[in-house]
Amino acid sequence: MPALARALLLTTLALLASGCRKIADTFFVVTAETDQICQSESGVSFSGAAPGQETLERTLEVPLGQIGQDLPEGRVDTELSLQLFTLEVTDGDADLSKLQTVKVSLRRQGSTELIRTLLEYSQPSQAFSPNLLALRAVEATSVPDLARDERLELVLEARGTLPAQAWTANIKACVGVRAEVHAFRFIF
Repeated sequence: MPALARALLLTTLALLASGCRKIADTFFVVTAETDQICQSESGVSFSGAAPGQETLERTLEVPLGQIGQDLPEGRVDTELSLQLFTLEVTDGDADLSKLQTVKVSLRRQGSTELIRTLLEYSQPSQAFSPNLLALRAVEATSVPDLARDERLELVLEARGTLPAQAWTANIKACVGVRAEVHAFRFIF
């Protein structure tokens, strides 16, 4: 074995033997990223609010596609950014400007437990258009292993004075996903 190859092999073994897993983990990373995944629902019907009802909740499923299925085994660090969430009244006399708080949270498909709130907004009066609610999150959220899921759920919760009559809206959400797999494994 040539001297250079032997020196590299011995250096690598010395680093691994001395507990420098963090160094090895840094060099064996697989990254997958999507710029934007959007999901829309058109013509979503909402019934009029009952007297005293102040909360509106709606769930939107977003497909993540193949991003997690093509990643190697290992610890997956996932960052999700909610780039856009819109609720636009298309039919009926609904006034969204009377909503006081709006929250969009993340949960795994089929679960009832929320993982994390992606954005929360409390508004002064007249901050929203009467027929359009458009929100953007500022930061990406870290959720371990989320990229391995095929779908995720975004849960909209709005509080305030809700429309008393039935109305229809279009909902759209766009997310960006970045996943890193630390794929280094000791062979010996």
